Amino acid sequence: MTPTTATMSAPARPPTTTAMPLSAPTAADDQVERLLRTAAGRTVARHLGQAVVRADLSGTLRAIGTALDASPLVTPPALTDVLTGGKRLRPLLVIAASRTAGAPPPRLSERVVQAATAVELLHLASLVHDDLMDQAATRHGVATISARGGNTLALLAGDCIIGHALTAAATLHGAAGGIIGRTLVRLCEGQAEEWSTVLDTARRMGSYYSAIEGKTASLFEAACRLGALAAGHGAGATAALGSYGRFLGLGYQLRDDLLDITAEPDAVGKPIGHDITNGVYTYPTLWALGRDPGLATLLRALAHEHESAARAGLAREAADRIRASGATDATRRAIRAQRDQCVAVLAGAADADGLGCHGAELLANLADAVLDPTGDSNMVSGSAGSPVPIPVGE
Repeated sequence: MTPTTATMSAPARPPTTTAMPLSAPTAADDQVERLLRTAAGRTVARHLGQAVVRADLSGTLRAIGTALDASPLVTPPALTDVLTGGKRLRPLLVIAASRTAGAPPPRLSERVVQAATAVELLHLASLVHDDLMDQAATRHGVATISARGGNTLALLAGDCIIGHALTAAATLHGAAGGIIGRTLVRLCEGQAEEWSTVLDTARRMGSYYSAIEGKTASLFEAACRLGALAAGHGAGATAALGSYGRFLGLGYQLRDDLLDITAEPDAVGKPIGHDITNGVYTYPTLWALGRDPGLATLLRALAHEHESAARAGLAREAADRIRASGATDATRRAIRAQRDQCVAVLAGAADADGLGCHGAELLANLADAVLDPTGDSNMVSGSAGSPVPIPVGE
């Protein structure tokens, strides 16, 4: 995200065109089948069975749709189509974490749906607010709520979705509300840390990790903790799952930042060097800055260039220099280190905290699927088995 000062615009009239609500049966069913064809969805379904994962995902998507449809003045269906894509990794984490230790308790699927709905709604609210702060016109090619409905409506929509997230958490367990509340605080802290270092070529790695711990890893950790809470796991298993989610989230953000300078624009839904152009210097850039003294000068020139074609050319040149520095291999090593941390946490929990061997294997395989640095986890298999890109990062 590229934080900027967002001014409050006059409310815009919502579009008169209509979009199919997320809660429409055919829309939810199509999404579930698409999610089951992603690398993460296939991995979880292989371990737990497609029927289990399909039921939990279907219930979660319908609950999210019900929440978004509940306040049409704040979240009109014609505007919320921007929130219907994505890989739904956080609900998949809830589903996986809930079935890693002991026998499933009664009504587990119902509780999983409540937990997954809560964490995904919080994630969606953060996207609405991200787009407002960024003054972004589109997200993965779809016009944002702030672009179509105005800043005031986007602010209200994000706040309203947070309210629905807290409501979903309250139906699960008293502790769930605390998890959602603390995660919201950490999201804000992470975004503020990133905002404070925009265009700062002297940014330190510690600042980068502090930012992604809040804005990305906190949601992954919350998903795993909520999954454990839904299943009634013990304190040891819950803590281990939370740590696993934290390391997975750190690796996931590292992977996303790697793709920003290596992936094809059509695959990631944004131009190459998007973060560089917006002055957000992530792990690959920071690593390269420590080894290429001329890169800082190039980045400062990019920051002061206002002509779009020239900016694009400078961004491509910067991305080329970052790749040439060895930053891509360094970032892959950093991703691998987070994956190894995930596995280490699981191994320890399997011995001491009741996390079953089957559950540890599921989560280790899921980490491999999510952290694949080639970008394959952002693809679904088409009807003929060919890969089809889906939006990444969100």
